[in-house]
Amino acid sequence: MSQYWLIGISGVALFFALVSIIAVTRLAASVKTHSSNARWLQAQLERIENEQGSIESALAGLGRHMDGFDQKITLQAQRLEHIETRLVSATNADDSERGFSHAVRLSTQGRVTLQELVNDFGLSESEAQLLLRINQPKSV
Repeated sequence: MSQYWLIGISGVALFFALVSIIAVTRLAASVKTHSSNARWLQAQLERIENEQGSIESALAGLGRHMDGFDQKITLQAQRLEHIETRLVSATNADDSERGFSHAVRLSTQGRVTLQELVNDFGLSESEAQLLLRINQPKSV
């Protein structure tokens, strides 16, 4: 009976050895998988960090570009304001007697049309017609 008992204990020991070998193999495979996953995750993290750096660079460039646009818009607004100021001054000057004198001078020289007198000097159409009729060369 002692032989059977020894064979039984050996069988049990062999069974535990096989179970241990299978467990260690699975654990090694699991560690290898986790290690592989960790390397993959590390590579993905590095790729994301590189992309983040590229995006930050692009955003900085875009910011500089937008600053340039802001400066150009400010300059254009200043130029427009200057032109509007000059236009208002010119319109006010045209409304004055001096502007009318200029219209009379051009009409006597025959260098202005009815539409120009209306549009450029602010005369009514009847005023412009009268001014042109008065200053027409006399037909014989």
